[in-house]
Amino acid sequence: MWLTMANLYFAKAITDDPFRLVTLLVALEATTFIFEVPTGIIADSFSRKWSIVVGYLIWGGGFLLQALVPVYEITLLSQAIWGLGFTFVSGAPEAWLVDELGQDEAQTLYMRGAQIGQVSTLLGIALATLLATADLALPIATGGIATILLALLLAAIMPEDGFVPTRRKDKITTNLRQTGASAINLLRGNAVVRSIALIGIVIGSSVGSFDAMYTPHIVQNHVLPLVEVEVWFGILFASVTILTIPAIELLKRRLLRPEQASITRGLAWLAAGTILGNLVFVWAPAFYVAAIAFCFSQVLRTATKPLFMIWINRHAPTEVRATVISMYWQANATGQIVGAPMLGAIGSLNSLRAALTAASLALLPVVPLYRRQPDGQPA
Repeated sequence: MWLTMANLYFAKAITDDPFRLVTLLVALEATTFIFEVPTGIIADSFSRKWSIVVGYLIWGGGFLLQALVPVYEITLLSQAIWGLGFTFVSGAPEAWLVDELGQDEAQTLYMRGAQIGQVSTLLGIALATLLATADLALPIATGGIATILLALLLAAIMPEDGFVPTRRKDKITTNLRQTGASAINLLRGNAVVRSIALIGIVIGSSVGSFDAMYTPHIVQNHVLPLVEVEVWFGILFASVTILTIPAIELLKRRLLRPEQASITRGLAWLAAGTILGNLVFVWAPAFYVAAIAFCFSQVLRTATKPLFMIWINRHAPTEVRATVISMYWQANATGQIVGAPMLGAIGSLNSLRAALTAASLALLPVVPLYRRQPDGQPA
């Protein structure tokens, strides 16, 4: 519910200036950069479950503040709150799933879970579209309340049988230091983990800026026919969700079997397709062509996420798995902090099309990066 209308809410209710829009992103990512690895260490050291629960509570509070106080400075604060909550959650669910089920079963279920998530997302999109036609802030507020309720539900029902917190054996500070040192040593000694961090920087510099600016591009550079802009955004997100389900199924069948094509080669093709779709979206003269290109690129990008996390999990030892995933998100935040202001300035000084083109092309380096990485075998 929140994600469907968030960018439209920012562009219509908060600000339509590209640089100020990406500054909202920088507030989020700066918080992520500061807290990502420390909170990942907490998930590795004490509890995946309670890291998720705490993260969703903070996350939902950030959403709720955005809806209740539509002021730019308060929205900056709410983005930072959301970023803090995100750092508690990122990496913890994936690490929890592997702990509970083992690598082989977890990777299959993770892909299936991504498909189920797309189906349930349709319900959120439909409700967000309905609420937004009454008031654009309603889906933001409802999403915040629902996220808080989700945290309370997980606190009551979520099991955690496969993970043994090392706090039972060591003092807190010693354990945190040892877990952090293990992650740093892995970064120094493992070329694949270093590549994961580099990929995170590149993706962050591209994707974050693109996400901040595609909404005002649609609103300002196209005449949306037949229905209100809120309804069109619901249609676009629903289309992406529906099309992602078979896309993930195809990837699961083609890339997760030993005799099939490699995961990393598949990731390279998905990235190249995302770039192509983005460029067509940016320069399409007609709205319907832009809409089709947007859906194409977003389907490929969404389908990439579970495959990418499976690849990371194959190279991350269980004792620092959440921390390695957090290191990826910290690298992603670094790319957004460095790249977003420059690309946002292009949008303010030149045009949204120029800024979105630069953001799309900024993703190009991940294609050769993926192609030279090993697949890894399930641990």
